[in-house]
Amino acid sequence: MDPIVRFDTYLFHIVNTGLTAGWLDSLMPYVTEKFNFLGAIIVASVLILILGKKKDRWGLLLLVFVVLSSDLLSNILKHLFMRIRPCNALDGVRLLAGCSHSYSFPSSHATNIFAAMVFLTARYRRFFPVFLTIAVTVAYSRVYVGVHYPLDVAGGAVFGSAVAITWFEADRRFTKVIVEYYRKKRGAVEQEQ
Repeated sequence: MDPIVRFDTYLFHIVNTGLTAGWLDSLMPYVTEKFNFLGAIIVASVLILILGKKKDRWGLLLLVFVVLSSDLLSNILKHLFMRIRPCNALDGVRLLAGCSHSYSFPSSHATNIFAAMVFLTARYRRFFPVFLTIAVTVAYSRVYVGVHYPLDVAGGAVFGSAVAITWFEADRRFTKVIVEYYRKKRGAVEQEQ
């Protein structure tokens, strides 16, 4: 395990102190702060509720459960692995955001954003490039600002994607069963008439 940790630390330093630029120093702290996007999320949600189709409103409700369950999973795993954040464990970290004393693996930001974006990709495949760009940018920002190791965000991406796929498949199969049930019920009613 030690070589993996050393390699992860090496990659962290490359991203955090090597691959930097002034414009990224301004952009990444903004991207990494989830509350900066709360207004856009609320507006999009209201538009979906008002203008969206039934399947879009159902998808919005499911998306809430996807993010909540991914957040719960990431917090359980953090307390299982108890990895200290780089900003608390390493010297020479370029810290561009607040450094929490919570555990580091997996990154909850990465887990949640990948859960949301993979779930949305499964429902709206044509927007895959946009969703992937958002997820990767948010995950990358966590390393860039100095609060997570690369493996923290990679683990978050894997766990979040798994949560999204699980919810998507459960919805697909559940919906299929319900549709089949009502189709049979309607057929039985028509035969009685």
